[in-house]
Amino acid sequence: MNISKEKIKLESNAIASCIGWAKEIDKISKDKEAKNVALLSSFTIKGLAECLKTKSFVQDIFLDVYEGKYGQWKQEILGSELYEFKPDIIFLLLDLHGLNQDILYRHHEITNEELNKFKYETEDGLLQLVSYIKSKTKAKIIISNASKIWPPVTGIFDSKLNNGWYRIIDDYNNNLLNTYQNDKQVFIFNFNEWLGYIGKKDFWYDKYSFTADMKLSPEAIPMLAEELTSYLVPLAFKKKKCIVLDLDNTLWGGVIGEDGLAGIKLAPAGEGQQFYYFQKLLLSLSKRGILLAINSKNNQEDVEEVFLHHPYMVLRKDDIIVSKINWDNKAKNMQEIARELNVGLDSLVFIDDDLTNRELIKQTLPDVTVLDLPTDSTKYIQTLLDYKGFNTFEFTGEDKKRSAMYLQEKQRIEYKDAIIDLDTFLNNLNLCISIKAVDDFLIPRSAQLTQKTNQFNLTTHRYQEDDIKKFIESGHKLWALDVVDKFGEYGITGFCMVKDMPDRWEIDSMLLSCRVLGKKVEEQFFGFILSELKKLNPKKVRACYKPTLKNNQVKDFYKIFNFHKIKSSETEDIWERDLDDYVFNQYGFIEINKH
Repeated sequence: MNISKEKIKLESNAIASCIGWAKEIDKISKDKEAKNVALLSSFTIKGLAECLKTKSFVQDIFLDVYEGKYGQWKQEILGSELYEFKPDIIFLLLDLHGLNQDILYRHHEITNEELNKFKYETEDGLLQLVSYIKSKTKAKIIISNASKIWPPVTGIFDSKLNNGWYRIIDDYNNNLLNTYQNDKQVFIFNFNEWLGYIGKKDFWYDKYSFTADMKLSPEAIPMLAEELTSYLVPLAFKKKKCIVLDLDNTLWGGVIGEDGLAGIKLAPAGEGQQFYYFQKLLLSLSKRGILLAINSKNNQEDVEEVFLHHPYMVLRKDDIIVSKINWDNKAKNMQEIARELNVGLDSLVFIDDDLTNRELIKQTLPDVTVLDLPTDSTKYIQTLLDYKGFNTFEFTGEDKKRSAMYLQEKQRIEYKDAIIDLDTFLNNLNLCISIKAVDDFLIPRSAQLTQKTNQFNLTTHRYQEDDIKKFIESGHKLWALDVVDKFGEYGITGFCMVKDMPDRWEIDSMLLSCRVLGKKVEEQFFGFILSELKKLNPKKVRACYKPTLKNNQVKDFYKIFNFHKIKSSETEDIWERDLDDYVFNQYGFIEINKH
């Protein structure tokens, strides 16, 4: 069954529609890899599970959902059924009124002793329950903060009170933030700001709250599901990598080929400032690791003049990783952009003011995410900020340097193209690799590599940071690879984990970023690891290759090191070799540093 994501986007703004779509999605999801999502709440969230399934499907994410029993979120946490479900993520949606409603009416007259009791019963009680969850599961835990629904009974004088209603809520929310700021398992969902954004008076229902404990209006449930997908995108490794941009009436107002440099609208004040600040936002996304590319029907010379000479052009040529400025079909350009970046089409987000171009990409390249820009250019910024596909649980050093690394890769390709002989290219590249034991500093990037790397990944085991930490504590051997050449840093681009079994070494993970492939780095990395294992204990090594749609190029990788295949099936190949006679062959054109 083929379900149209575009149709779902248009029809998923009501609970009834989401319930219908969720049934259809369930029919096709039986053989799909799904994430286990648990929903616990102190108020009624009927329909949220179906809305979440529907909204996630648009992001290519399939879900199995566990819904806690009504009014029993504490019992669910302390029971066993929740943990038997083996959740990947737990949403804990709590309403401060439901936790302690009496405080709303009496906050101005309570004593400090009563206030401390309130804090103990709400804050400390919640923290203890979260600690219990953490002891039972490594699932991500998303806790909503408290919202300021009703104004205080003390009116404008509330800000003068030590026990002011808004002060109590702010203290509660700030304590949550501070408690879990450095906790990589627990995240705070800013329910208060989200509800204020969509409109508290319109979507928080006192009427249904008193009759059915339905505090959010039915119209708000699909919007809540949309917001919660922000946490499911990184959980399912669906984060987008690159924004592909049109130019005319997208990065500036007007058409450069017709209006000329002085005629286009782009300025920090007055006419054209929406484009100026839209570029500011794009540059900010670039600095946090989202690549920028151009796909525009234009004359190259006209565009270059804007980038070089317009006084208010925020984005510069070096901020753009790939440019396709020509009169070709935009779908063809999009395919070439993906090929040059060595990413899948599903990693791209296309932004174009022209409806015809957007429809072309939707129809011909359905894997590309097309952002539907409003006709009002002043709403571009909010449209991009509302998009959930760039969310991540962690920013690493490699994320911040990604654009610079891709520009350096362009220089390498140009340099390689100028040299016909591969050996000459490699000898002149000044390659240096550093092989480091994974420590606390390298854990985030190592986990990120297991989650993102597909092409050169022998087993495609996906791990979170806590998993890597436990592997280290268990005594397994974990290495990370850092690569540098004459053009600059590649960063941490390789990871290998070896389990120490009683009778053998077992390669659990062996992977490299596609950025460093084709330079013999992968052979030196793994060859060095084998030599280290031999020094520790020259027992045999067993390795596994698990085929996926993307890693066919590495199916015979272990053959290079004289492993022999001892088992083969549709799901895996098992390779093995003894280390007694292993000799590491270091290539002369690669310098190796061990840390």
